[in-house]
Amino acid sequence: HWLLLKLSYNKRKVDNECRVFQEIWTEEYFFVEVRGKPVCLVCGESLAVLKKANLERHYNTKHARLSELQGQVHRDKINTLRRSLCAQQAAFTRPNLDRDNVVLASYVVSELIAKELKPHSDGEFVKECLVATAELLPFLCVGLLRSLNNGGLAFTASHAGTTKGEDLFGQVMSAMNQFELPFEKLSNLATDGAPAMVGGQRGLTTFIRRELSHQNIDPSELIVCHCIIHQENLCAHSLNLSNVMSTVVSTINFIKSRGLNSRQFKELLSELESEYGDLVYHWEIRWLSRGEMVARFHKLREEVKQFMDMKGKPVNELSDGKWLCDLAFMVDITKHLSELNVKLQGPNQLVSARVSNVKSFEAKLKLWQMQLVKGNSVHFPTLQEQKPAVTSEYAAECAKLLHAFGERFQDMKSKVKELNIFTTPFNVEPADVPDNLQHEIIELQSNDELKAKYNNLPLLEFYKLYLHAEECPGFRRHALRFASLFGTTYCCEQFFSKLTLAKSWFCSTLTDQNLENQQRVASSSSPSNIGEFNSENESF
Repeated sequence: HWLLLKLSYNKRKVDNECRVFQEIWTEEYFFVEVRGKPVCLVCGESLAVLKKANLERHYNTKHARLSELQGQVHRDKINTLRRSLCAQQAAFTRPNLDRDNVVLASYVVSELIAKELKPHSDGEFVKECLVATAELLPFLCVGLLRSLNNGGLAFTASHAGTTKGEDLFGQVMSAMNQFELPFEKLSNLATDGAPAMVGGQRGLTTFIRRELSHQNIDPSELIVCHCIIHQENLCAHSLNLSNVMSTVVSTINFIKSRGLNSRQFKELLSELESEYGDLVYHWEIRWLSRGEMVARFHKLREEVKQFMDMKGKPVNELSDGKWLCDLAFMVDITKHLSELNVKLQGPNQLVSARVSNVKSFEAKLKLWQMQLVKGNSVHFPTLQEQKPAVTSEYAAECAKLLHAFGERFQDMKSKVKELNIFTTPFNVEPADVPDNLQHEIIELQSNDELKAKYNNLPLLEFYKLYLHAEECPGFRRHALRFASLFGTTYCCEQFFSKLTLAKSWFCSTLTDQNLENQQRVASSSSPSNIGEFNSENESF
C-alpha cells in the first residue's frame, strides 16, 4: 500500500501584509494612492503591489529624467500632475442616485435662505413653488431648513449685561476655551477705540495683555490697532465748514420731514424734468451719506431755491457766491474722502494695502494744499465751476485734514518697517530688519528663482507656495503674523448690519442659538460642505 500524503501549506498573500502607502513616495517617485493602488502621476500606470521597490523600479526605468527637478520646481511639477489626475477622475464622476440630489437641493436652498437673511417661513413658500412644478419635474422633491455648515464665523455671543472691559474679556476667554485657541496664536486686535476696548486700566486690551503676561507670552508682540476706516471718518470731522452743513441739513429737513412738502417737492422735480427725483438724508452713523447728501443738494440747488422761495422760506445762502464756493468744495472733498473710504472697505484685504491707501491720500492732500494756495483747483471740478476768486481758505482745510491724518494711524505707522519686510522682502536692507531675520532675508534675496515667483504671483500665494517653515522659520512666522492682521472692524460692522436684518419682527421668535447659526451661514465666506451632510444623512 502506498501511503499518499497530501501536504497543505498557506500561500502568502500580498493583501494580508497590510502595506500602507507612504507620502514620501510621492516626493521621491511621483506616485499617489488611488483606491488602495499606487498610481504614477506621470504616465497614469497603476501597479499591482504597494511596495517601495516596485515604485522605485518603475520610476528609475521610465521617468528617471525627473530627478533633475529640484526644490520648489520639483514640488510644482508634482502639484501640476496631481491636479491633472484629479481633473481626469472628476470627469468620470457622476451623481449616483437622484435621492442624493434631492438632499443636496434641500441644503442648497436652506443655505440661500440663511445667507439672504430671509424669514425661515419662506422655506415653506419655496417648497410650495417646487411642489407646484412637480408635474414638470416629477423627480424633484425637497425638504427645507436642515442643519447647515458649522464653519465660517468663529464666535458670537448674546450678552444681556454691561459691556465693560472685564465683561468683554470674559466672553473672549469663553470663546478661546470653547474652541481651544491658544493665546500664543493671537497676533492682532482691531477695535473701534472705545474706552471699554482700549482703556488703560479696565479696557479689553489691558486684560488681554495681562493674560498674555500671565502665560509667559510677551504682550508687546500683540498688535492693537484702531479701525482704519473709523479713524478716516474721525479725520473727516476736522473739516471746518459748519456753515455749509447747517444750512444744507436744515433745508433738507424742512423739505423731507413734512409729508406735504416732500410730495410737492417731488412733483416740482418731475415737472422740471430734473436728473434726480429727491434729496437724501444724512445720518452720522452712515459715514458715506454726508458726501451723497451734499452732492445731491448741489445738483438740485436751483430747484431747492425755487421751492423754498415758493414756501416763503428763502435760503439766502443759495444766492451767495462765497457760500456756493464753500458748498462746491465740500462736494469735492467729501467725494475724495468717500473714495478713500470705499478703498478701505471689503473683506480679505491685507492691512498693508489699507495703509498704502492712507499714505496715498496723505500725499494727495499735500499736493492739493500746494495747488490751492496758488489758486489751482484742477482736482476740485465742482469748485472750479464756481470760479472762486481766492482758494487759500480751502488750502487751509486741506492742511487741517493732513494734520488730522498725521496725528492718527500711529498704531499702523509704527509698524511700517515690519510691514515692508512682509510686503517687499526683496527690497528691504538686511541691516534694517530684526537680527533673527537677517540671514533668512539675505538667502531669500539671493534666490533669483524665488524673486521671479514673487514678481509673478499674488503676495499670499507666494508665501503659501514658496515660504516653508523648514527653510526660513523666522521669516515665515513674521509673514503669518502680518498676513493675519485685520486693520479694520469691517467684518464686525458688516456682521451687525446682517444681525439687524436677521433679528427683525419677521424672525422675532429666533433663539440666541438659532440666531448664531443663521449668522454663521450669512457671514461665512467659506462654502458649505453640503456633500458631507449628505453622507451623514445616509447613515441614519
